[in-house]
Amino acid sequence: MSYVAARDGRKNRSAATRAPSVPDRLDDLHGHSIGVIEVPHHMATGHASRRRYDLDDPVQCRHAYEQVLCEAANCGEVEDLLNPAMLRRVWRDLHLPSRVREAWETRHPTLRRTRVTVFAREATNTRPGAARGFARRGRVRMANAAAA
Repeated sequence: MSYVAARDGRKNRSAATRAPSVPDRLDDLHGHSIGVIEVPHHMATGHASRRRYDLDDPVQCRHAYEQVLCEAANCGEVEDLLNPAMLRRVWRDLHLPSRVREAWETRHPTLRRTRVTVFAREATNTRPGAARGFARRGRVRMANAAAA
């Protein structure tokens, strides 16, 4: 079977198996932080109006950043479309595949999400028995209450 290159130059069109495009530095990103961006056709198919995202709307901004991070063919597209300050602001709220999130957080540790572990919360909790999770209240059995 012969190799046929995609129109956008990617060897593998499937985003599920392609390695994410992650630039070396976040400061290389020079996209807009306000206004409307239009992602390329290979990132979101359909009419041009379906590829336009208003960055002033938080929902559309997150969706645009998710599209770019998951579907970008190369680092040049990522650098042209994303803004570093906006990326840092919305990073925790993005719904990304684990391989995309891990690739970005490995290359840029400042994006890493802070996770509050159960053990850290239990260490600060001073109530006895609260470390087991939900504390159970003892029930008063009717038989014991009648005997007392």
